Amino acid sequence: MSAAVDQLLSILDLEPLEHNLYRGLSPQVGWQRVFGGQVIGQALVAAQRTLEDRGAHSLHAYFLRAGDPA
Repeated sequence: MSAAVDQLLSILDLEPLEHNLYRGLSPQVGWQRVFGGQVIGQALVAAQRTLEDRGAHSLHAYFLRAGDPA
């Protein structure tokens, strides 16, 4: 796989903290904001991991302000 795909997969691989609670990381880049697509991707991964027999079929989101990785 390419380095970009490897990096994407590592961003989407959430750290389980406890039952149904996950922590996602944000890559350190020049600007210190979280990309909305990253947040929604991590949210979808977390939601999918809380279910065993069902899958997501729709996802909607609004990004009102910039995300702060801290």
